[in-house]
Amino acid sequence: MASVTNIKTNYEPVSLNVADTTKVMGFKDTKSVYNLIRKGKLKARKSGRIILVSYASIKKYVEG
Repeated sequence: MASVTNIKTNYEPVSLNVADTTKVMGFKDTKSVYNLIRKGKLKARKSGRIILVSYASIKKYVEG
């Protein structure tokens, strides 16, 4: 019987905030991410004061 601690899982996040999106995409500032959101290249949603960027849209943009 396998122990629960030996099971490795690789979960992808559902969304990232703008600061983390900037880091993941390799940009120097958040302006680039905000421009991509405004142009509709990245899907984002505001949740309270935080803007959440869809991780799937980040992958889609990077992969082309």
